[in-house]
Amino acid sequence: MTLTFSPATVADIGAIWDYTAETWGVVQADRYVDDIHSACIALAGGERTGRRVDVLEGYLKYPVGRHLIFFRQVGRQVGPGIVIIRVLHQSMDVERHL
Repeated sequence: MTLTFSPATVADIGAIWDYTAETWGVVQADRYVDDIHSACIALAGGERTGRRVDVLEGYLKYPVGRHLIFFRQVGRQVGPGIVIIRVLHQSMDVERHL
């Protein structure tokens, strides 16, 4: 399966790293972002599965730490895959940010 990150996801992960590094240090920031990337790879490979997002049809979510990975499964013309739409803190308003 292919794995694609939206531009918003790239920005989200960068902001998560910055905040974590400032608050808990670079080592912890690297570890946390690695956990997020590993979860994305596992989702794309079918090793992990997401749960439906009630407010948005076709969207799935998967928790990592205090964040949620939001993604969609994409068509099969080029091959199956997923697109990571956003990585949001669990306290954020999902409808507003998706």
